[in-house]
Parts: sequence; C-alpha cells; structure tokens
Amino acid sequence: MYPWQQSQWQQVNQLIAANRLPHAIFLQGNQGLGKTDFAVSLGNAVLCKQPAADHQACGSCPSCQLLAAGTHPDLYHLKPVPAENSKSKKPTLNIRIDDIRTLCAQLNQTSQYGGYRVAILEQADQLTLAAANSLLKTLEEPGRDVLIILTSARAHRLPVTIRSRCQLMRFTVPEASLSLAWLGQQPQAAGVNEKQLQQALHYAFGSPLSALEYLQESEPQQVLAEAMVAGLSGKSSLPYAAKLAKFNKVQLLEGMLAWASDLSKLKACGSEAHITNEQYRNKLAAFASKANQQRLFRFYDQLNFNVLHASIAVNEQLLWENLLLSWDNL
Repeated sequence: MYPWQQSQWQQVNQLIAANRLPHAIFLQGNQGLGKTDFAVSLGNAVLCKQPAADHQACGSCPSCQLLAAGTHPDLYHLKPVPAENSKSKKPTLNIRIDDIRTLCAQLNQTSQYGGYRVAILEQADQLTLAAANSLLKTLEEPGRDVLIILTSARAHRLPVTIRSRCQLMRFTVPEASLSLAWLGQQPQAAGVNEKQLQQALHYAFGSPLSALEYLQESEPQQVLAEAMVAGLSGKSSLPYAAKLAKFNKVQLLEGMLAWASDLSKLKACGSEAHITNEQYRNKLAAFASKANQQRLFRFYDQLNFNVLHASIAVNEQLLWENLLLSWDNL
C-alpha cells in the first residue's frame, strides 16, 4: 500500500465492514499512481481467510500463500496483450473478446475456496468494443460474491456503459512533498538530488511511480527534449523521428503535450508562468513570442487525436515526422 492510497483503502475498509462491497469497482487516475497494485491488494483482501483489523490480507493463511504464488483458483488477472498471430515488433495491445468470454465463464462457476471470485482488468480502456460488450452482461448480472476491479488512466476511452455499472474510486496526484519524500526513500533514487527528483516528478505530471520510472529510464524524454529544442533553435527536428519511434508512443505523446502546454502558458501568461520543462524556459519563452496561436491550437488537436487513437497501429516514424514538422512550423 502506497502512502498516497490511505484514503482509498479507508473507503474499502468501510465497505467491507458494512458488507456493502460492490460487484464492480473502477479505479481511475493518472498513470503511475499504483492503481493495479491497489487492485491486487483489494483482491487479496477479499480472498484472504484471516484478514487484519483493517481488512488487509494477512499474508500467511493458505489462501494468501496461493495468492503469493500466483496460483489462487479464484483470482483472475487480465491485461492488454498482442494478438496471438502478431509478428510486429511493436504490436497493438488489447483485451480481446475471447479472453473476456473465458473470464465470464469462470466467474459464473462456483468458487473453489467457498468465497469470492475476483477479476482484475488492468488498463481496461484497452478492451476492444466487442470485449467491452461481452463484459457488459456480467456487469449487469453478476453472480453472488463476484468482484470485478477495472483500472485505467484513460477513462474517456472506456465505454460509458461499462463505467456506469461500476463504483468509481478516484486516485488523485499526491502532494509534491509526499511524493518527493517517498521517491527519496527508493533504492532506485540513490545518489539523485532533490532538484532531479522534482524534475522527474514534473515530467511524470506528479505521479510518483512514473517519476521513478523516469529516473530509471530517462532516455525517451531526453531524446524528445533534444527534438523539441532543435525546433526552438530554428533547426529541423525531423532527424529525431526515427529515434522517437523506438520508444513508447503514448508516453512520448503525453510528453509532447507538456511541451505544447508550456508554450501555451508562456504565450498566454508571460515568462513567469509555471511550466514543466523549466530548464528550457528561456528558449520556450522566445519561441512563444513568435508562435502562431491558431497553429498551436491545431497542434494540440493533432496530439490529442493521436493520444485518443493510440491503440491503432500506424507507421510511427511517419507519425513523429508529422508532429515534429507541425512543431517546427508553429
């Protein structure tokens, strides 16, 4: 349990104590807040035979031992995977209808341990439309003692029909002081000064786990920064498209949105505006003074369109060439 998840667990504790646990819970919040870990903790809690006073799993009963080994017969965990016949180096990841049909059949069976059957759907926004429709029937008519936990950082991509049948639990970005204190205690952050921790947290939009990931693998954001700065300096950023195509598309699209947001803030509010890419403030401010507002809005639309349709396979080098060209021409 992460320190910023205490209020959410208190909600869970009250629901379990009052015997009012819903059949489906939707964990919504930014990437990097530990929603999947929370879902696993919740699943373990309801399957544990000797839970603690706050209803967390004991970790020692036979059920918890099976959970630790990943062999509990009443816990099912689905996450997006590539198609079986995919040969792509960067395949599209989805939760498909066959997986949901299998899951729903398992949830309709009797619990092997005489208690709950728990399903965790990680990144539920990656459900295909057919899979979402297949899941809907089980959400509408769940069996007794069934708990379905969905997680997503992009709730807008999940059909309203699915969201409306789940109890929503929001995960918000914690206070920066709490995140920085937690980051400073992690072995991966050994030797990293506070300024670097703050910058990593900026790049992660305040999400501690994403900031930790950035500290471990900063190359994608560094390449993106080089590409964006090339445009700010009047040089062509197109040579960086092939490099960007090697990394996670969604993370870089969100990183590019931060650059566009910084430019928009500086253009609208002046040089004192709070921005993410602080070390490039002077270059961004100079660029903001001459950037065309309408082109900037169109660039926003272009980025948001690609984030919304990120699950569709495209020629990624061509995608980055188009976006970088738009940036250069602001």
